[in-house]
Amino acid sequence: MVSITQRIKRLLGGDADDIRALDEQQTDDDTAGGARIGQLKREFAEHPSKGLTPARLYRILEEAEQGHLKAQHELFDDMEEKDSQIGADLGKRRQLAAELEWQIVPPDGANRAEKKATEQAAEVFSALEVEDLILDLGSGVGHGWANLELPWARDGAIRYIEQPILRPHSWFRLHPDDQNRITLRDHSATGDALWPLGWVQHRHRAKAGYIARMGLHRMLAWPYLFQNYALGDLAELLEIYGLPTVVGKYPRNATDKEKATLLKAVVSMGKDARGIIPEGMSVDFLEAAGKGSSADVYKTMMEWCERAKAKAILGGTLTSGTGEGTNTNALGNVHERGQMSLIRSDVRQYAGSIRRDILWPMAALNFGIERPQRAPRFYLDVGETEDLKVLAEVLPKYIDMGAQIPTWWFHEKSGIPKAQEGEEVLTKPAQPSPFGALTAAAAQRPRLAVLREDEPTRDGEEQAAQLATLEEAAAPAIEAQIDAIRTAVDEAESLEDLQARLVELAGELPLDDFAEIMGDALAAAQLAGRHDLLEEVR
Repeated sequence: MVSITQRIKRLLGGDADDIRALDEQQTDDDTAGGARIGQLKREFAEHPSKGLTPARLYRILEEAEQGHLKAQHELFDDMEEKDSQIGADLGKRRQLAAELEWQIVPPDGANRAEKKATEQAAEVFSALEVEDLILDLGSGVGHGWANLELPWARDGAIRYIEQPILRPHSWFRLHPDDQNRITLRDHSATGDALWPLGWVQHRHRAKAGYIARMGLHRMLAWPYLFQNYALGDLAELLEIYGLPTVVGKYPRNATDKEKATLLKAVVSMGKDARGIIPEGMSVDFLEAAGKGSSADVYKTMMEWCERAKAKAILGGTLTSGTGEGTNTNALGNVHERGQMSLIRSDVRQYAGSIRRDILWPMAALNFGIERPQRAPRFYLDVGETEDLKVLAEVLPKYIDMGAQIPTWWFHEKSGIPKAQEGEEVLTKPAQPSPFGALTAAAAQRPRLAVLREDEPTRDGEEQAAQLATLEEAAAPAIEAQIDAIRTAVDEAESLEDLQARLVELAGELPLDDFAEIMGDALAAAQLAGRHDLLEEVR
């Protein structure tokens, strides 16, 4: 029997040490590397956004490209925390993905082991907070990546994961020899390599580039900085010019002491709005000229920054409340479609990381599934369905033209699930047929045959002969009625015309012979009943 260590080496390409992640977490203080890594948990953020300048921002971004990610990602955290526009729009984008319904399905043409792996994965995920998992992975939209540590547990021989834990981005750095390889920061020059099986290493391509430049926050950093400058300048303007200017006037022959007294009163009034001055002096309050137009300059700059951030995060402005208010109905629909295209891209990237780093390891360890392509697949249902009214109107036209449309496509586009075996389904209500008389007449012969089969008792041969005689006698009358109705159907030009012909035909059908035969049949039945009664008396 293949051991767990051998299975890891064969399926996941690791060595015997890779098994550590199944029994402990790499960031635990009591692990082999805990003495080097444990200091990460005792670090405090340095908040590089404090006193941020263009020169300092450029230096932070440049250091990140050289592998030192700590300052950049602490700045990104500050941006989400301090900027309500960035925090709200990114939160909306993450939440729209997290609230979607999830499902785990087997690969196409799954064998028995792959189906069992899918069932086990679905059971594991039903015990997780999947919404929290998606929100944690969503932090990669701004940062460009997210690393979640995996706690493993076991139930007998079955290995499974518990709730993944998002680790702060500031805990990591880039390997100096590989700009696309992330390591844990320690006291070494390269950092500690992440354990196989121990992490979900999500890379979110919100923009092109290698890891240090992949985050959307790098695009948002400059509007964030410019808006902070504009906001600071506006606050300073309001502080200086927001209040009326206080001017004190003194007489020509005022002494230095009187001037000092007036100045003290003016300063006190500017702060306390009250004071006293000697008689003969006056204080005037003058409104600053042009203060409104000066404030508009800063407001214009701030509004531009807000629109730039909304475009970068949501693909438009009208879904974030930063639009200019023109053509909001039409443009809002366009912007919403652009936003949904971003959400669809996000959920596909989340699903890929979950399948690669969670579903495949569980399937490989527990069921020996060697290829990642045969692992269970994780889906978030974005609910992309077509208008049912449009489908109902268009599909019949294409089918009439000869188009061969598969039923799975219809169910996918309409969002209507396919009925499983044994489930009750909706059916079309039965419509009254204009050929009811024809159907009833055609049904007479089977009913007579059933009577022959249901009465195989006493005098069976004699009764069968009687029924055959009656059926043969009634046949010409029934055929005459059927022929008359068939002629009406053939000659009718429309359903309305057919209805009128049948009404006229009702009084012309040859019923005399049929009535005579029915009378004979009833008389025969009466005589047969009397015969049976006499036989019972005897």
